[in-house]
Amino acid sequence: MQLPHLVKKIIPSVIFIALSILVIIFQKNYDTRSKSFTTRLTATTRNLIPATFLPYITFGFTNILTDSYWIRSVQDFTVWDGKDPYYLNYFKNISTLDPTFEYPYLFSILIVPQNKDVATLSKIAEFADNGIRAIKTSWKIPFYLGTQYYLFTKKYDPAEKYLSIAAKVTGAPDGVFLIYSTFVGRNNPLHIKSESDFILAKELLKVIYNNTDNETIKEMASKGIEEKFISQMLEKGIIAYKEKYKRYPKTVGEMLAVNFISLPESFLDAFTVEISGRDGSFRVIERK
Repeated sequence: MQLPHLVKKIIPSVIFIALSILVIIFQKNYDTRSKSFTTRLTATTRNLIPATFLPYITFGFTNILTDSYWIRSVQDFTVWDGKDPYYLNYFKNISTLDPTFEYPYLFSILIVPQNKDVATLSKIAEFADNGIRAIKTSWKIPFYLGTQYYLFTKKYDPAEKYLSIAAKVTGAPDGVFLIYSTFVGRNNPLHIKSESDFILAKELLKVIYNNTDNETIKEMASKGIEEKFISQMLEKGIIAYKEKYKRYPKTVGEMLAVNFISLPESFLDAFTVEISGRDGSFRVIERK
């Protein structure tokens, strides 16, 4: 008499184990036949549902879908080539599903250096504006956006637009107000352009670095601070070399040899610096 009862208890466990084995076998077979992860990334990103359709097909699972897009965006960032604009659709979808989810806005704004293209920043600004409207208490979204506009365009106006929004947020750190006042007072004779541009760029990044507990944001901001410091050193070294030797240096090595600059070995391994003999301008190019 106990056998039917025992069977009833065992059957669900047997079914669960059988299904688990089938899933493992299917996944192993799929992985064996699949190509590299980069290829699968392309297929994944191109299966994203257009943002305009999302509000009509979530069926009450908005939070789950939002989390799914967010997790996939972080995972796929490691293999993003920094060029394919389709990757940005992750963040467009997230902002459509949950415009009050702050961190994806910040992350998307900070990934722009991977692309080195102002057009990418403008596309990000389109959905970052949604976050600014939806999260009235966030000074970070407009501040990060203003910072990137300044770093990438070297123009004051678009940066000032977003910094002014950040400065209006109650509770924003002092650095936000100090930098915003610098932008507003840029036409004052006391504003020394050549020196202050480098200092201002570093101060913008320092505000980001000093006001976040997120290690990814800290790492990105720290890298930006280091790049601005190196750029400032190169510019000063080139000017000093021209002053002393009556010509611009042809290579970074010439400045290193006379102790006008000091660069980390990791920088020299990763980048090449091209210097113009005509006007001393320079370009920092990443080695392939």
